[in-house]
Amino acid sequence: MKKILLTCFFTILIVQAFAQQTQHIDTVLKFDKRFTRCELKWVVMPKKDTSARYYYGFIYIDEMAGFTLDLKGFFTIDANGHYVGDTSMTRTRSLKYRLQPNTMNVALPPPQHFKELNIQPRPGWVNLYYKFNNDTSTFYNYRMGFNYNAAGDSETALMYLDKAYKANPHYKGLEFEVAYAYNALSRPDDAITVLENGVKYDPKNIMFYRELGYAYMNKKDYNKAIALYKQGISLYPDAQGSNETKAEMAFNLASVYHKMGKDDDYKEWVVKAKGWSLPNSDIYKAAVRLGF
Repeated sequence: MKKILLTCFFTILIVQAFAQQTQHIDTVLKFDKRFTRCELKWVVMPKKDTSARYYYGFIYIDEMAGFTLDLKGFFTIDANGHYVGDTSMTRTRSLKYRLQPNTMNVALPPPQHFKELNIQPRPGWVNLYYKFNNDTSTFYNYRMGFNYNAAGDSETALMYLDKAYKANPHYKGLEFEVAYAYNALSRPDDAITVLENGVKYDPKNIMFYRELGYAYMNKKDYNKAIALYKQGISLYPDAQGSNETKAEMAFNLASVYHKMGKDDDYKEWVVKAKGWSLPNSDIYKAAVRLGF
């Protein structure tokens, strides 16, 4: 079967010509669900006001690619409230959309309409492809936590990451993900505990210093944050060229100096951050907005 990865869901699917259709709305559809809380569920995507079509699909996690919407098709709602489905677009191809953290909230279709849409609570292909929760390996829990972190749901990420951490705390990439989740949830002390143990095991891991500096900055222990950021930056050679991680630490270091009222140090590190970042990066653009 031909597979197509969608990169711009609404650009492809929402067409202004649909505005001429008679629109019926199901008030039961509440677009208040975060997509990260709809794993292994059918969902309805929010539509434009000018469209009569609701697009729907099944959300699952690809271990390597992250949260994915497997698009089934669209439906309209007739005058009697029935869902009239159309799956012609996926009859000979598979349309998949990688969900990003800024994806809008979705709705869950009422089960009483599943028969009208010719769908089962769980598609048959999922049983062949998906590991579900019976995989207790460190790799599985790490990847699941990684994907939830990447989607902006660190609370759920920790449910998986804690299992992996108890089994193998020094698994490659795991300590950073655990600490990242703690920092995202404003739990800097927990992040510090994990990262300080990580630094003892891998003292040249630049990402540990990035997250440690961030944790201490949020605790307002600015001197400790400065020392850690500088230590992390020192792990990189002084050669010219871009390095976004180095640039991010330099920008955060500038922020610390700004909070401390040290303007000369602040300006010095913003300039360095800009010099280590690419012109299209967020750090570079932020430095430009600040007048550097």
